[in-house]
Amino acid sequence: MAKKNLRKIPSHVRSRITNLDVDDVVVACVKRLSRQDIESYGHLNLKIVDGELVIPAPAPPPATSGKYSSTNVNGDEVVRRDLPMYTKSYVMQAPDWNGYGTHDVWIDREVYHRDFIPPKEVSLSIELLGQEPDGSQFTVKFGIDEVLNRTDADFETELLFNLNILQENVGAVSLFASTATLAQYLETIRVDWEILPPGNVDEVIRRMLQGKRPVSPEKQVVMRERLTVLERMRPQHYIAGTNEFLRYFGAKFEEDFIVFENLNYGNALYIMHEDWETLSRKSRTDLLKGPRDGFERIPHTEGWGANLSAYLRKHRRRAQQG
Repeated sequence: MAKKNLRKIPSHVRSRITNLDVDDVVVACVKRLSRQDIESYGHLNLKIVDGELVIPAPAPPPATSGKYSSTNVNGDEVVRRDLPMYTKSYVMQAPDWNGYGTHDVWIDREVYHRDFIPPKEVSLSIELLGQEPDGSQFTVKFGIDEVLNRTDADFETELLFNLNILQENVGAVSLFASTATLAQYLETIRVDWEILPPGNVDEVIRRMLQGKRPVSPEKQVVMRERLTVLERMRPQHYIAGTNEFLRYFGAKFEEDFIVFENLNYGNALYIMHEDWETLSRKSRTDLLKGPRDGFERIPHTEGWGANLSAYLRKHRRRAQQG
């Protein structure tokens, strides 16, 4: 399976763009696979069990598949060496002189501005189109679950990104007209927020999960751990996405200090510094797009809770000082 990334849109894909009579398109391909070939797609959870082909639910491909698959899950950063450097403060925990605790130590450094590319989190869907009667071969469709509109200004950038995700995971690419409208897709990426009152962690989790698709016990454990840390800092409100899939949840500490977690890819916490009314109108993909001066990103490494607490204390001191 060829996994070499595509530097430009292949000619056969450009030809399909020209020949299709619709604007809404999806990246997909169809392959005929033998039983032996199926083993090459174990990373996508495509497998044969008791002689039957098992099709996994749509999901983002693993980050380990390649550069684009990693960006799709974790996001990326672009260092802006074309802009002047600025002073950025970092917090560290240092032991107290008496050895019984720690205190905040802030360090200033000159750094370049960085633009954060948010994770797109597009899913890869697999569909069985047909198979030989003896089960020796299968016709399978692999597709990226994002509708692209060729009239959009960033169409070619987004197209190349999705082509590379399919290339990294399947080793083949093509383009098809979409049966879904762009409006239907956009509706699925909107984040409508529900404001929940403060309460104990068990009650907050119950409210957040109510009406959502089932969340695995493993993810509920992570969710409980994260919310327990947030609860200690006494948030004004908790926040949860209201769509069927619970992806984002978090807490509001001040109007311009709002914390978001991602349940699916919780490798970092995000502190937003815009007012809540502005944030609530943003789509999922716009939430983290652009310069880093609108938010802080705290990776979930050891001590992340202490770092969040330090940022909150610093924010409140600045607010008190006017």
